[in-house]
Parts: sequence; structure tokens; C-alpha cells
Amino acid sequence: MVPQVVRSAVIQAPAAKIFALITQAERNSEWVPDLERSERLTPGETRIGTRFRFVSRIGPIPVDVTDEVVQLVPDRHIAFRGVSGPSHAGSWSFQPEPAADGSEGATNVTYRMEFELPPGVGPIVSRMIDLPRRLDDQAQACLSNLRRILE
Repeated sequence: MVPQVVRSAVIQAPAAKIFALITQAERNSEWVPDLERSERLTPGETRIGTRFRFVSRIGPIPVDVTDEVVQLVPDRHIAFRGVSGPSHAGSWSFQPEPAADGSEGATNVTYRMEFELPPGVGPIVSRMIDLPRRLDDQAQACLSNLRRILE
């Protein structure tokens, strides 16, 4: 079973500005709901191979994961996969939407996340905590919070 979510929103900010915030994953706790801690494990700029650690909560359950950047196209796309914690992968994509005067005024931001749950118990736990709805709610809240911070 692979619960996944794909959500998009238009944010009234240039792609470069949004990308810059998202690639500073140590700042994710500023805009990701239920995230208690986010820290950079790899020094320097965000690049392929950079790792971050996140501690969040799904209800009363703490979830500790380490993510690694696996794809990076500056100002356009960043993808990651979990290297510890629940098996997961996700990405952020940024499509500039030029303003009437030709300047980069807004960006269509698409967030994707999926979890691979263990057979047998995974589907049961997913139903118990309503994981698909939680993922969707979190994705919507992330995009809304980014809009609030960046617009």
C-alpha cells in the first residue's frame, strides 16, 4: 500500500524565492504543521546528497526521519527520499507564471509525497490514523503557510 498526496497552489512570489526557502529544510518547522524539529545534517548548500533530520507527530506518535536530496534543479525542482524512519519519498516542483508585464510574478508550486507501508499491518495502521486524509491536510497546510510567509 502506498498512500500518496499531490497538491498544487499558485503562490504570488518568484520561483527562486520559494525554492530558496524550501531548500533550507532546517527552516521547515516554520511552515510544516506538526513538525517539532528540523535540522541540517550535511554542511554547506543544499545539493544532491544533502541530508536533513525531521521530528514530527502523527497524532500522539513521534516520527523521526532523515531525508536525502536525490534530485535538484535550481529554482525548478527538488526531490528527496527517506533514508531512515518510515519509507517515503517526495518532491517540490516550481513552474513560474509570468505576469502581464513579462516579469516572474507568481509560481505554481506542486508538492508530492508518498509513503510505502509494510504489508499486513501498514494498511491497518493507515486506516486507524486516516493517513491519506492526514497527508492531504498537511500538504494543504504547507502550501497555505508558504503563501502566508512569502506573499
